[in-house]
Order: sequence, then C-alpha cells, then structure tokens
Amino acid sequence: MEDILLIEPAYKNKYPPIGLMKIAYFHRYIMHDYVRFAKGRLPEGLENKKWDRVYVTTLFTFEWENTKKALQYALSVVKPGGKVFTGGILATLRPEWIAKEFPTVINNTGLLNHEGTLGLKGEECIDTLPLDYGILDDIKDEYKYPAEDAYFTYMTRGCGMNCTFCAVKTLEPTYEPYVSISDSIKRIDKEFGPKRDLLLMDNNVLRSPKFDQIIDEIKALGFEKGATFVNPKTGKTVVRHVDFNQGLDAFLLNEHKAQRLGELAIKPARIAFDHIEDEDVYVRAITLCARAGIDHMSNYLLYNGEDFTGKGHSYHADTPEDLFYRMHLTMELGENLTEELGRKIAIFSFPMRYIPLDNDQRGFIGANWNAKYLRALQCMLIPTQGKGIQGRSFFEADFGKTAEDFVMYLAMPERLLNKRGHFVERKDEPKFEREIRYTQWSENRHLIDTWMKYYSMFEKDTVLEYIGCNRFSVETLDKIENEELKKLYFLYLTPSATIRVFSDCTEDTKRIISTFILEELPFMYSRIVETILSSKPGYKVIAGILENFGEKVCTDLLKKIDLFSGHDNDKLTMLIKANKSKRLVDFDFSLLQFIPYFHVSNLLSKQEEQIIMNSAYELKEAPIRKILLLHLDELKDVLIKTNGAQPGDTQIISVIEEQIKELYHQISIFEL
Repeated sequence: MEDILLIEPAYKNKYPPIGLMKIAYFHRYIMHDYVRFAKGRLPEGLENKKWDRVYVTTLFTFEWENTKKALQYALSVVKPGGKVFTGGILATLRPEWIAKEFPTVINNTGLLNHEGTLGLKGEECIDTLPLDYGILDDIKDEYKYPAEDAYFTYMTRGCGMNCTFCAVKTLEPTYEPYVSISDSIKRIDKEFGPKRDLLLMDNNVLRSPKFDQIIDEIKALGFEKGATFVNPKTGKTVVRHVDFNQGLDAFLLNEHKAQRLGELAIKPARIAFDHIEDEDVYVRAITLCARAGIDHMSNYLLYNGEDFTGKGHSYHADTPEDLFYRMHLTMELGENLTEELGRKIAIFSFPMRYIPLDNDQRGFIGANWNAKYLRALQCMLIPTQGKGIQGRSFFEADFGKTAEDFVMYLAMPERLLNKRGHFVERKDEPKFEREIRYTQWSENRHLIDTWMKYYSMFEKDTVLEYIGCNRFSVETLDKIENEELKKLYFLYLTPSATIRVFSDCTEDTKRIISTFILEELPFMYSRIVETILSSKPGYKVIAGILENFGEKVCTDLLKKIDLFSGHDNDKLTMLIKANKSKRLVDFDFSLLQFIPYFHVSNLLSKQEEQIIMNSAYELKEAPIRKILLLHLDELKDVLIKTNGAQPGDTQIISVIEEQIKELYHQISIFEL
C-alpha cells in the first residue's frame, strides 16, 4: 500500500477536480492505497509527512503562477525515489512550460484512457471510473465548491468542430460518440450516496449519432422532466436538474433534438452565442428549445476576441457594440418568446472574456477592446453575481438602452459606474440618515452629469488615447493641453491622486483644476479635505492645496481635528510643515500642539476650551496664548505632582522647570 497525495492548486473554481477524483478512486478502491487530497497544500498537522506519489491537476493557463506553487510544494513533500505527476488542461496545452521549469515532474497530456500514463497496472480504465467524492471531505473546512451535490461525468468525448479559439481539439482530439454512465453512477450511489443533479461536461453532445440513446439513459437514471430527489440528509424533496455544462451547439440543434432535450429535467439549456455572425442560428436554437418546453436557458457570449475560424465559418474580432447587441437581442428574445408561448422564458447571458490558450496571465486585450473597457465591463457584471443577465429593467440600468449608451458607460470613471442608479427610498430610515444618503447621491449624480458633459465634447478615439490604458496619473493630466479634456481626465483620478494635482502639476494645471472645482464641483473641495485627513499626504501636498484654496482649508481641517486629546498631532504636524514651507497663513499652528498638555491636566474650563476652538477656527493666536499662559504655573505644579517629585528631588524639579521655561518661551513668543 502506498501513500498518495492529490493536489489542486489554490485557485478559486466552481467544480471539484474530476481527474483527481478518478485517480483517487483508482488508488483507493482498486489499488487499496492511502489517499489524501489538498487544496494548494496540506494542513499543518500533515506538513512533515512524505508521499510515494503526488498528483497535481492543472486548469487554465492564466493560473500558471498558482500551478507552479503547487508543483513546487509537491516536489518538497514527495519521498526520495517517489514520483510527482501532473496533467489537465494547462499541462496538455503547454507541456513545454512543465518541461522547462519542472523537468522531474511526469506530465500526462490528454486523457487517462490508455497504458503508459502513470505506470500502473490497469491504468487505462481511469478515465471511465467513478469519482471519489470522499476526497472532498479532506478540505471541507477550508474550501467548498459552489457545485458539489451532483454527478460530474461525460457521455461523449471530444468535439470535432476545430474552432481556433478552443482547446478541446488539443485536450480531446478524438470524438467518442457514447460513454455509458449507468455503472459509474450506481457505484457512486453505493460508495458515496446518491446526488441531486447531473452535470455533464460533454463538449459536443449534439454531434453524437447516439444522441437518442444518451437521452434515454439519462431519463432511465431518474433525470426526466419534473424529476425530484429526496435529500438523504434533510429528508426534503427537491427538484433535480440536468446541465450540459459545456453548452449545446446551435448549429447542430434541430426540432427532434430540441424535443428530446425537453424530455429531461434540463436547467439551463446552455447555447453559445460567441459571434454576432451566428445570430440567425442562435435565435433558431433558442426558439426550438423554448417551443420544446425548456423554460430556462443561458448563453455564453465570448468577447475580447480576435479573428476566428470554426464550424466552417470565419468570424471577425468582436467589438463592444457587438457584445451589447448580443445581450440586448437575448433579452428581447426572452420577452418575445414569453409573450408567444404564454409562459415565462428565462434566458440568462454570461459574457465570457476571451484569453488565448498560450497566455499565462489574464491581461490579453482583443483588437477592438482596451483595458479601460474590459475593467468597466467587469465592474458592470458584478451585480449579476455570476447568475447571468436577464430582465429589461436591470439590463437598461446596467448596460444602457443603446449600444452608444453601453460604450459611453464603458468609458465612464470606475468610481462612478456603480453610482448611476436612481435614489432609493428606505422604509423607516431616520431623516438625518436619508439626508446624508441623498446628499451623497446628489453629489455623485452631479459628477456623472459633469463627466457626460465633457465626454460628449470629444470623439471617442480622442478620449481613449488617454483613458484606454486604464492608468491615470497627475503626470498625464499635466501634459494634456486642451482645457476641457484636462477637466474630463481629472475626473478619473483617485482621491489620493486628486490632491497631488496641487503639488505636482504646473501652475497652469493647478489654476484650471482649482477653478473647475470651485465653479462646477464645489462639493469636491470637501472631499479633498476628507482625503487629506484620511490619507495623511506629505506637507508639500497640503501646501499646494493651501496655495490654491486659501486659508479656508486650514479652518476646515482644524474643525475635523481633535485639538485637545493629542490623538491628531500627526495631522497638526503636516499642517505646521505645510504652512512653514511657504508661510501662506499668518498663524503659528505649532501653538496648537501644546493644548493637550493643559487639557489632560484638567486646567481648562469648558468656556476656555470653547474660546480656544473658536480662535483656532478664526486663525487668531492671541486668545489661545493668553489662556495657556494663564495656566502655565498650574501646569508646572501638575507635572511635579504627576512625576512624584518630593521637595528634595531637585533633579526632577529642575527638568520640569526647564520644560515649563521652554513652553513659556514658545507660548509667549509674540506680544499679546
């Protein structure tokens, strides 16, 4: 008996690792080995254990960094003379990456359906084995797959369409038209208990000449339309679902196949709409499914692509307008079918970003896209929470009513994208809380309107020249010559970059932006004050803001600083340095640093503290100095008492007297 470790890299994924689960079944139930599963790495209690064999699965190429960490870890825990294996999508698509960085790792490309892969007797059967669901218990406290209570399997292999953007032709080059799953499911039921749903990973089930046989077997396994399932843990009866997770090929769907799919508990029927050129085929496929009794459908909308070939057709690189059209068409198609059939037809859209098969990062940008548009779309999809896009009201609020709206939203500053909605009343909300929310909403609405005003002044390409990279800096702002374009670009800056405009830019840019704020965005001045307090910028930044907005900045900052506790001394220090650098305000802010000494010693009356606050806000030194000098001798007595000095402790008393003398000099440095 050997010790077997299975590792899935520490990336986030929806489905458990099917390949590892088959290998686990082979080792546990056929070889009778000890098997352990880990997500990324083992828990601390097993960190010193060594293993005879370690298997590391791989997923997408852009998860290469996580995969490397898992392989490095595997090599560190394998026994001397043991073996580390890898396989899966990345390992098959990019075997040269594995060979270069991990030459001692045995890489298995393709499927485990033949001899010579793992060096084990009977290994040719691994691909057809049931899954070992028991390994998921090994990580139940650290990671839970969103989809877990299902049979994960295949009833066909391969695809045969040879689309240039797709990896299936490399992963599963040979089409296998029928794989019976009945025996596997019976063994899963016996070993791990029955599962609620059936999730089929077939890449092109509609191509199979044995499609009717496949449907019949699925129905015989208890997944016919309306099928239910009694949860063995809760005793509750729930509806079962069948999901051809990799999608159904619209080109191969006909009325007969749609009717047969309608006999299953299918939810959803996934039909890809990767290219706008396939509109007629897509609409026909969706319509056939709806008329066959399938109420829930979804699509994958590939975007950010290149020129492609596949399914006997050539496709042009998509545009943002193409994506909007496909989403909008799907939404309207659902409405029209609902009206025609007299029942709700739900079609959910799932835009999927294209990344080339050889990319080890997620940063690929298609010919008609840019970094700003891609990031904005990602933000716009957040409210869908992975559940897809459906319904006109949500669609128009998030993506716009027209393709022009959509492209404009893609160009909008990210911080404004999620501020576009109407003001929403909240039941039983206190009046003051509503007023705060309404003020914030009104300010954001004004920002959006201002941005739209300036955005509409320029051609799209002119704006994209500056925002397309999705990186925004005061240096770029300073280089823009057109005043209106400079104002537009300013609205993309982060709060911390916004305040640096007044220290790092030319006098001309400072003038344009400060005038822009005061005349068109007065509330931004208050946001600048808040940013100073929260981000604690350098004194040069504050000096620049003082220079452009005047001594009002000092007053507004002081009103938000606690003058008495000493907790905000760091903020006072910034103000002191800023004013000293250019002496912009006739007020010695260092005077305010002494106030906490008197406050914590309980020497100031409430009235005196109020006078000090008002004088500070009005930038008047004399009243503050007068009050502090009045209590200086009392402060000396408090310090002596606090330090426990006795009449004979001349050293302590001498130090305190020197401190008081220096304090006196500081406070009374000017005549009162």
